[in-house]
Amino acid sequence: MGSKGGPMWLFALLACAPEPVPTHDTLPLAEEIAAAGVARWPDGEWSFDWIPTVWAYGLHRLHVATGDPTWQEPYREWLVDNAAPYAADPPLAFNGSDSMSPALLASVLLSEDPSAVEVDPIVDAAELWLAEAPRTDEGAIEHWGESAPFGIPGQVWIDSQFMFGLFLLKEYDRTYDVRDIDVFVAQYGLFSELCRDDASELYRHAYDDATDANIPTEAAYWARGNSWVLVAAAEALAQEGAVSLPPVSGAFVAHAEAVAALQDEDGLWHTVLNEPNGDDPENYTETSASALIAYAFAVGLRAGVLDPETFVPVVDRAVAGIVARIDRDDEGLPVVEGTSYGTNPGDYDYYVGVGRHDDLMLGVGAVVMLLAEVHGTERPAESP
Repeated sequence: MGSKGGPMWLFALLACAPEPVPTHDTLPLAEEIAAAGVARWPDGEWSFDWIPTVWAYGLHRLHVATGDPTWQEPYREWLVDNAAPYAADPPLAFNGSDSMSPALLASVLLSEDPSAVEVDPIVDAAELWLAEAPRTDEGAIEHWGESAPFGIPGQVWIDSQFMFGLFLLKEYDRTYDVRDIDVFVAQYGLFSELCRDDASELYRHAYDDATDANIPTEAAYWARGNSWVLVAAAEALAQEGAVSLPPVSGAFVAHAEAVAALQDEDGLWHTVLNEPNGDDPENYTETSASALIAYAFAVGLRAGVLDPETFVPVVDRAVAGIVARIDRDDEGLPVVEGTSYGTNPGDYDYYVGVGRHDDLMLGVGAVVMLLAEVHGTERPAESP
């Protein structure tokens, strides 16, 4: 006979039930940071290039996490405001991976709202760039076209894996045109052949076709560049599945394990991952790269291709490190500290000399990406 409070078997079952797995509660902070960014950068003041692309993609990931159309509107307006030149006669053309990167959000918006046909010309211009972009002898798409006003033609930059790679993935997800996923997989393989060091599984920043040499020539691995590669591969595996993309899966896991092993005690990663000059205080831990790396690991965990026992603690420490980089201004608004400026291929001294700033758009976007992705995901029980 049961006791007055309920059946004895129920008390016994509750007593034996495992403790609930602790999870991240990061969505409120992500929304607060995003709201401050939307107020700071009205959409009409964004350039149409790669830095706002990272920011807008953070808003997109927040829109996905919350279902709140508030976070879609800024990138919708940004795209619509910039679409007309790509529909002109003759149309404006993209001249590099950086400049075509906003097409990622055009593809995203068309998936979310197929009636947003006014941004179709942006997608068309990106597809044309990818079809006609200069390529190395091996077939890798170069970062810059001949008409680019800055940059050096004839070079492959790992940045492109994010800039055009995610666009290809979203287009395949939207249209089921197999050519898009085929190009992604082929380019991921070519970039790995040209820029990855087999011994370390880490990527040099660039490959120069004319000299058949990497930049840098020394074994110095720029963190944000490696994060672009990790994010592209993780997104591909989450979208298509590891079984469908075995070449990407194997390379991604090896790359992720190599990067995870270099995590600093503050939970972040140094701007040059491997500190080739030793424990150099000038080689700072950098916010945007760390947020993007942790985002890629979180997506890889969701895709089922990374070992939770290894990577859940890595992500947990990274989230804590990123949250520690968020200060408050005099009005109590969040300030994302410690993002490095845009970075060209260079040597170790150049990378560690790149300046940092607070509330850079690309860093804020990367942090919002991470916080939106990890909300509700597992963290180790011993975490604070």
